[in-house]
Amino acid sequence: MPPSGWYDDPEQPWTWRYWDGARWTEHRSPMWVPPVRDPSSISAWFERGTAAVKLAVRRIGLLLMAVWLILGVLGWWLLVTIADGDRGRELRRLLDIDQNFGLTGSSASVELSEAEADRAWELFRELFWSAVPWLIVLGLLVVLASAWSVALVARTVHGPLDEPSAGNLETADPLANVAGDAMRRVPAVFASGVVVLLVFAGVWLVAGLPMALVVVAGGGGAAIVLTVVFVVLVVMVATAWLWARLTLASVIAAVGGHGLGVRRSWDITDGRFWFVVGRLLITGLIAGVVSSAANVFNTFGQFLGLAAYLAIVFFFQAVAVAASMIVTVCGHLVTIDQVDDGQQASN
Repeated sequence: MPPSGWYDDPEQPWTWRYWDGARWTEHRSPMWVPPVRDPSSISAWFERGTAAVKLAVRRIGLLLMAVWLILGVLGWWLLVTIADGDRGRELRRLLDIDQNFGLTGSSASVELSEAEADRAWELFRELFWSAVPWLIVLGLLVVLASAWSVALVARTVHGPLDEPSAGNLETADPLANVAGDAMRRVPAVFASGVVVLLVFAGVWLVAGLPMALVVVAGGGGAAIVLTVVFVVLVVMVATAWLWARLTLASVIAAVGGHGLGVRRSWDITDGRFWFVVGRLLITGLIAGVVSSAANVFNTFGQFLGLAAYLAIVFFFQAVAVAASMIVTVCGHLVTIDQVDDGQQASN
């Protein structure tokens, strides 16, 4: 069946009639005012993506921001505890960190004696190793929160996108059910990300073999440099290509029904590579602008104390992460739906 849109009315000449994808509706329009639009166009993608973002913000925006704010508070507490302890204050004094970050409204170069440099390095190592366990815990929480956030946005938006009648918030699943359902998708989203990272790591590992062979064979400096430049360029192109083919995997895994989503992401971009890449780039650009706009407010805290400055940074970073997460997942979901609609129309 053809996709939904305006077509020639089989009952009335010189008239457009709306086909909803399964049957004719009673919506008609004179043919000299053609409202036809390709459902797979960029404008249709942007319109559907905007609707998805609005829905996600209304339903889960506060919840998503609250989760990232909690992580931000944990990160703020860890840094403030380290920086405002005895060793932290001594290290800040030696390096003039407050001045160099603009926290006191001035800046100055730091010149340390050999004894001061040794002491600063010793303090840094002590602070670092004391913070390692907490950094590991915080890192794991960030990874799990990222996977859950992707699943939360996907599970919130995907149903209404596929079923317009379900877009009414009053008939949608309760927020607690959506959050719990997203939690059950975390292992799949996490595993999908691990698989994609392993693919990229494998590419760089294989790329190191030619460079190793040149060194073992006793190639001169020029041969090594040329090999490195050539291999790096090839790997960068291959990485960009693989990114376009596999980046939809985590969102597909979040929706469910296709395992880890890697094979599904690969199939979606088969023959529609630039169609998908164009939408991915626009999504990334919009998410980057949203994130940068939120982080602009960080500069207003530079003349406050360290604790207040870090609080402002972590607060707006949490806002930026939540907003960019919603934009990215919604853009990817609409891209997947457009590809599916196009494949169904061609069949």
